[in-house]
Amino acid sequence: MSIPNYLTLFRILLTPVFFITLVSYTPEKEWLRLAALAIFAVAALTDALDGLLARFLKQRTALGQMLDPLADKILLVSAYIGLLFVSTLPYRPPLWVTITIIFRDLILLFGFFALNFAAVKIEVQPNILGKLTTVSQMFLLCFILLEWPVAVPWLFSRPPSRSFRGSSTLHAG
Repeated sequence: MSIPNYLTLFRILLTPVFFITLVSYTPEKEWLRLAALAIFAVAALTDALDGLLARFLKQRTALGQMLDPLADKILLVSAYIGLLFVSTLPYRPPLWVTITIIFRDLILLFGFFALNFAAVKIEVQPNILGKLTTVSQMFLLCFILLEWPVAVPWLFSRPPSRSFRGSSTLHAG
């Protein structure tokens, strides 16, 4: 096994740790949001690093060509599913964005495994559009965990504001 493959496996192992940290977050446990951000950032960096090392060290493998996109999909689908359980973040993508991301990746995975099961020989070749999609989704998730509104506010939904009895002030939600 090559160094890039170990990095990919490390990213796969980080995914459940990230997911559990993310869904455990509450405003009372702010450190969990920051921990989830740090874990996700490390996982995203290993995605970039394993690809660079595979090219520069000439360590591209068939296993790596299959594991790397699988690791990306596992990480991103877990992240966006996890966001469904964290209603206290000030910015979250609307449900249609989450569903689109999840179903796109599931369709790609099921298609790949169906072709593989049917003994159709396919070669996984990343393209620039797929890489840009992955990077964009990773940045979006980092912005959400940083609680930064990005340049596309229409893409985000805020949790409904909570009103408290006896309070005369309105809180922006």
